[in-house]
Amino acid sequence: MLQSLRTIKRRIRSVENTKKITRAMEMVSGAKLKKSEAVLRAGNAYFLKLEAMFKNLLCGIDVAVHPFLEERPKNNTALCVITSDTGLSSTYNDNIIRLCEQFIRGQGKEKIKLITVGKKAFSYFKKRDFHILHSYVGLQGVFSKNISDEIANTLTRLFLSKEADEVYIIYTHFISALKYKPTLEKFLNIERAKAASQRGSGLAFNIAKAEEIEYILEPSRERILEDLIPRYISAKMRAILLNAFTSEHSARMIAMKAATDNAETMIDSLTLLRNKARQASITKEIIEVSSAAELLKG
Repeated sequence: MLQSLRTIKRRIRSVENTKKITRAMEMVSGAKLKKSEAVLRAGNAYFLKLEAMFKNLLCGIDVAVHPFLEERPKNNTALCVITSDTGLSSTYNDNIIRLCEQFIRGQGKEKIKLITVGKKAFSYFKKRDFHILHSYVGLQGVFSKNISDEIANTLTRLFLSKEADEVYIIYTHFISALKYKPTLEKFLNIERAKAASQRGSGLAFNIAKAEEIEYILEPSRERILEDLIPRYISAKMRAILLNAFTSEHSARMIAMKAATDNAETMIDSLTLLRNKARQASITKEIIEVSSAAELLKG
């Protein structure tokens, strides 16, 4: 039996209101994506040049000359997880948390100390009794240089104080407006032996390319590295956050676009159902009038 005409009209109005909301959210996310991507592209140019120079300087250096290059037994690991503060972003947060759980299973929960960025990661791991050292919430996908430097300082303090023997970051690497990838990146200690292509983050510079360039160093390689390493760590954290936030806006824009398209499909389906119900109602009334007329003739 066809639904009542009044019920169908009410459902159409409800879906139309939902469509207005999802379309507005899609447009807002699109505008944020465009702005964030522009900042990311501009920042990447600086970061890649800085990393090219940095990787070149690491070639031939003694790892014992700087604490950030120190290799230790892997007893404790700090893991920074970057998610969003809000939902409605499809599988963006789910993919990050899934990768995080895989990493934790491989390391052992008792060895992991978490630093969470975003409410989604904080809520998820707090409910499961993980050791959360620090949390950063309320960023709303808006990049802040101060917050970025604060997170970088927190991670470096953990490593230098030997609370953590290594530091990893799990975030979403932005590839294009329609493509992004959850990524595991080693933050500290700084390794010179691995090429960027082995890590697959898209942020780092290939050491082989860096070795092709020869620099004249003044005053010394060690002194330059002493000044350059903090700048490199700060720039890398900014690049990671910008990738994560840009990917978040992209994921939400795509999700809201899909929701808007689904709402339009549902409206079309309900409109057809409404027309059928209206036609059935008219046909019923005609039959009733015709039947009454026949009865009057008889």
